[in-house]
Amino acid sequence: MIKVRITKNIIRKGEIGFGLSLSQIIIGICALAVGIGMYLLLKDKLSMNLLMSIIFITMAAFVFLGIIRIDGMSLGAVLLSSFKGVDKRPYCIEGVWKNEPVRKEKK
Repeated sequence: MIKVRITKNIIRKGEIGFGLSLSQIIIGICALAVGIGMYLLLKDKLSMNLLMSIIFITMAAFVFLGIIRIDGMSLGAVLLSSFKGVDKRPYCIEGVWKNEPVRKEKK
């Protein structure tokens, strides 16, 4: 059997702590700050159960938009790119008999 050595820095590339990258840790800290700010602003205006429910839902949405990754992009970036519409880009095909590229545009 062939054995292959893999170093830990390849396996855990980009992780800082708890399996999260720096940007994901910053998003978590921002969500915590938003939750604390909401608590301080609304603690006298709403009942505690309703207030904590609103804070939890807001913080969870904030964290999900930043931490969940789809194809290397955060969920927020994926949602923004889906609202932009179809991405139309010209592609380049090499000609069969010539060595020069032929440009065709999608319609």
